[in-house]
Amino acid sequence: MKLSLGFSFLSLVVQSPEPQSIKWNARVNPHFEEIEALLPDFQYIESDDDRIVLTVGFTATFYFWNGHTPKIREALVKCFEAFEVAFGSHLKWGFDADKARWIKLSEGTMPSLRTYIKPLDEDDCIEWYVTSSNDKEAVGEYVASCLTERGWMDGECSSFRFQVPRSLVFESDGNKSLLNLISLCNEQLTPFHGNAGLTAISPRDEIDWEAEKFDLATRYNALYIDDRVTDEISAPRGIKGVNWLTFISNTLSECLGGPASFVNYCRRFGIEPIPSGAGFLIQAGEYPQLGPIESPAPEEYVKANAALRPLRNGNFGSMGTGSINGELRFDRCTSDLWIRRFDVPGTWPPKTLIGLPRVPLGAAPRKKINLKTGEVCTIHGRYREFGFVTPPDYGDDEDIAPMVVLLPGDAAPYLLKLGSHGEFLGRDIVKWELVAEL
Repeated sequence: MKLSLGFSFLSLVVQSPEPQSIKWNARVNPHFEEIEALLPDFQYIESDDDRIVLTVGFTATFYFWNGHTPKIREALVKCFEAFEVAFGSHLKWGFDADKARWIKLSEGTMPSLRTYIKPLDEDDCIEWYVTSSNDKEAVGEYVASCLTERGWMDGECSSFRFQVPRSLVFESDGNKSLLNLISLCNEQLTPFHGNAGLTAISPRDEIDWEAEKFDLATRYNALYIDDRVTDEISAPRGIKGVNWLTFISNTLSECLGGPASFVNYCRRFGIEPIPSGAGFLIQAGEYPQLGPIESPAPEEYVKANAALRPLRNGNFGSMGTGSINGELRFDRCTSDLWIRRFDVPGTWPPKTLIGLPRVPLGAAPRKKINLKTGEVCTIHGRYREFGFVTPPDYGDDEDIAPMVVLLPGDAAPYLLKLGSHGEFLGRDIVKWELVAEL
């Protein structure tokens, strides 16, 4: 039986048509107790002031286009208002990005998002962040945030993200409400793609806790690792990976030939896409998991990853910034390994972090291999768009070409042609050149 996203709302309930495809087992989920038993391992507390700075929460993130337009801004407001209807009583602080200051919501000086956006023009960015945290430098159980593209930008998208306590997804009461909220966001924002599941969460200034996130990622392979800014920058080039729920738009499905072909391709891996808004939800199992590294990777996550691999950005770059005091953070090499963690057992974490290069691992191809869109891969490797020329202002070890990682049996994808703000202009049949065996 499939699990729905379920938890008990303590305030008003978001009203929306009830999704019928994801079902909930109304029993108390025993797997939540298994997760809570790991709390001392995955929750990080700053000892000086006893504040939680890193833990596991349930997040949902949507990457969408046209955040500069009145229509999508109105849709974004509706998503925020729906979140506030359900969880507004928990929210305590808001961040004023224009003045780089925190505002206590009880003071009543922070405007509503609807009021805030009224005077903005299309070249203004909407950066909004509200949290339930008592301490501005601690993790908030309830958070909603967004960051939108500007009208003059080319190839940049927008994002909306919310998080709630991990316990709520395992409660049977009120499970329809969270499904309704996710469905509302899919319908309103028509995202290019998105994901939802158990995620490592930190305070707003995520860069301060990148080392701790890296540490946590080496112990739980189903725990999603994200960054509000970095992931949004890379989102136009495809998904980073799979979460418990992964949303794929009809537009992104064109990489595999369009919606009908996408559904048939997923079925090869035992995955049944669930229609949702202008696309599909891919559900990895009955309930979200952490996946302790000493256990085999969750089978449903592995299957979802295999089905969606041709849609994955094979040239993501780094999930982290540079080390400050020698601490370990994600770089281009370890980011690539983490993204590929469900491809082949033993990929992540690496046996040693000593001596790893800055760039992704891979052996020189033993022979020249080119794959045309639609052809089936026979050699596990990283494939690059043939003939793509990286501009000269990039460094010698920086290559911004479209890439995809494929395993034997995977189909070589189309390359999407998108306008400045994600308009679907068509898809190209391309040649993919094997540049590294994995």
